[in-house]
Amino acid sequence: MTRATPEQQHLLLELQATDTAIRQLEHGRANLAEQQALDENRDTLARINSDFANASEGLSRAEQQQRRLEQEIATVDSRRKSEEGRMYSGQISSDKELQALRAEISSLKGRKGDLEDQLLEVMEEREELEGATTSLKERHAELTALAGQLEEARDEAAADIDRELGELRSRRAEQVGKLPDQLIAEYERLRERKQGVAVAELRGRTCAGCRLELTAIEYEQAKDDARQGLAYCEHCERVLVPVD
Repeated sequence: MTRATPEQQHLLLELQATDTAIRQLEHGRANLAEQQALDENRDTLARINSDFANASEGLSRAEQQQRRLEQEIATVDSRRKSEEGRMYSGQISSDKELQALRAEISSLKGRKGDLEDQLLEVMEEREELEGATTSLKERHAELTALAGQLEEARDEAAADIDRELGELRSRRAEQVGKLPDQLIAEYERLRERKQGVAVAELRGRTCAGCRLELTAIEYEQAKDDARQGLAYCEHCERVLVPVD
């Protein structure tokens, strides 16, 4: 049996309360609503950046395609005009050659029409992409400004918790200093095994750690053990400290 006076057992109970408060604050510190909002903002910014990169890449392709089509249309139109100039110059007297020239001019006109249709589609796509990139830029600026506000709110909320944690950790150090190393070692061993709760009150016959009731014999044994050293719950094996 680990020796511990009733006073030391109550000090262990106080230490447990301090550690529980520290753990709760640390959990709250790691899960601040302000931090969650900031994380969501950063996720959204990442998506905006990705969408902007994709839209910019698409816009660049559309601009290149537009320039290529415009150049091709100009080339086809120039060739058509040249062929029409030949046809109306009076230099060609062969009906067969004139017929072939008319067919070529007709083909060039058709080709120009097809290219102009493609150009119109590309210009519409470019206009949509330009609108998208502009909207994404504006949204990025809004989210960036919001991120600064969220960081300030997070830091302010965290500062309050950090101050309270500092006070609790100082209190814990004082409590640990009042207890024998053997008791602290047993406490830490159990705390690691029992999800942070090593010591529980024994109220009546109920263990506050597992909420289960001891039998009459177990209860008397725990009370007897606690007079000399540490008593343990028969169900959860935590240290029991009688409080009534």
